[in-house]
This record gives sequence, C-alpha cells and structure tokens, in this order.
Amino acid sequence: MPREEELIGTSVGRDESPEVEMLAQESIGNAISLLLAKKGLYQKEDISYEAMEKYIKSSNKRNIEHFRKEFSKRPWVPVSQDIPQENHMRSEFFCGVGDAPLNTPNDEMKLTFPLPSIKLYCSNCKDEHTFLSIGVLWADGFMNYYPRICEKTEQLFNFSYNCGICKKNLIGFLVKRNGSRITLCGRTERLRVNVPSIVPKKFRIIVEDAIGAANENDIYAGFYHLRAFCEHYMKSCINMSASERITGDELSNKYNSTLDNRMTSGLPSMSKIYEAASKLMHERRGNRDDFDRLLNEIEGHLSAKKLFEKYASK
Repeated sequence: MPREEELIGTSVGRDESPEVEMLAQESIGNAISLLLAKKGLYQKEDISYEAMEKYIKSSNKRNIEHFRKEFSKRPWVPVSQDIPQENHMRSEFFCGVGDAPLNTPNDEMKLTFPLPSIKLYCSNCKDEHTFLSIGVLWADGFMNYYPRICEKTEQLFNFSYNCGICKKNLIGFLVKRNGSRITLCGRTERLRVNVPSIVPKKFRIIVEDAIGAANENDIYAGFYHLRAFCEHYMKSCINMSASERITGDELSNKYNSTLDNRMTSGLPSMSKIYEAASKLMHERRGNRDDFDRLLNEIEGHLSAKKLFEKYASK
C-alpha cells in the first residue's frame, strides 16, 4: 500500500516519527483496499497495527497501546494522487492538506495518507481492472461539529474511483470511520458476485442473491436463498414445477432416487444441504463460515453428479 512522507506535513517531535505515521498510512490503505474491493454493504474492516507494533518492539520504544489510542483519535485526510498534476493544489485545498496549527496535541494532528488503487470489476470493460482514486470529499471545517474528534474519532468520506483502462466507469463509495474501524455504508455499484460455474444457468440468480446477501452480512437471508436454490434445483430434476407443493422429506426422497448409487457414499448430499440451510434459517443462527461451507457442498454435489453422469454405465 502507498506511503508518502511528504504528505505528513508537520511531524511530531519524537524518535518514532515519521515512521509510525507512514506505517499508519500503509495500514489504513490496506484496510480501505480490502473494504472497497472485497466487502459488501455494511461490512467493516479494522485497521491493523501489527507492522507498527513490530517496529515499536524492534526499536525498544514506547508501548504500542499509546500509539493505538493516538491514531484512533487523529483525524484522517485521504488524498487522491491519481488525478492530473494541475488539479493537485485544488484537491489539497479541499482536502485540508497542510501543516497543523501550533500547539496542536499529538493525538489531534491530521494524518494525511494517499488513497490506494484497487481491483474492481468494470461493467464497461466487462473485466476486472485497476481502479484509480480520482477524488474524495467529506465534511471538514465547514461544520464545527464534524469531524467528531474524540477517543474514537468519527468521520464520513465519499471516495470516487474510475477504471484505469476505459476511464468511463466511475464508482463511488460512502465510508464511515469510527476510530480504527471503517464501515462501507454505500456504493454506486453492487459488489460483483462470482457464482460457481457448475451451477446451472437458470438457477444462478438464486445463488447470486445468496452470496450477495452474505456479502452484506445478512447471513440468514443467505441461508434462505441457498435453501431456495436446493428446492428449485431438486424440483427441476424430478420434473416438478417450482410452484408445486411438496414436503421437504418427499422432495429429498424423490430427488435421491434419481441419483447414481455412488452418490450416497460420503459425498455432499443436496437433501442434507437443504435441511441444514432450512434449520439455520429458521433458528436464526450460523455465520459466514457456515454459509461458505454449504455453498462449497453445493458445488461439490453438482460436480460429483456431473462426473458420475459422464461415466455412467451404458
């Protein structure tokens, strides 16, 4: 992730600076990159102080907790470096880049950092490309009640990114910062979902909704959609319409009767996946690991079924 000493401005008068500031730049950049490129709405990412802690320990400096508290409070000033050079001065004016006033406490000094480039799917290029930061806005200085500088400083940012290849796909993100945690509150394009290729085309939208719900931390909705996929898929395999009523046990028994006998020996069972998703949904329990496990079992079942059908005895 990018680090830039020139952006730091006024440096804190201590042996650890400006190295700790640049390590913080890297950590914040890593967290933003993960949040924007990999997470869905309302997901969170914590700033890691692992690299800073290693530096502090190696140099026998102060306790890491001192710096955790300081950087949790210091207001952030993100800067887009991927804009044309002639716009840098105007950008820095609106971003509040510059030296801190005299006598500013260490834990209230602005922490300026360069925004990272990120990998995103471009809906114009129909492929994944590097997106560049082309602007950032937030309320700073125009309203005296925001940002809220405290033990866990609160700020709200609007990040704008554009495809580095076609330069025709602008994606915006709304990110809230609370201390050392950032939350994705909005994005102009939904996070692209990669559905396993083995899933039949007519049912891919159901699995896509399941993964999309899980990406936005609505795990119980994810279980519902996985259960719906199992039901629709098994019904199609026994030539039942999606609207036709049948109990889960009857559906599972009829579907299992169509399978190769070798499918009953230690391989993922669609009927058991259906049962597990239904149970987790109704009991409102389970987590992302449970969701991923069921999704992997669906992929495993479909792959095994396709393999046995290919080599079925004539």
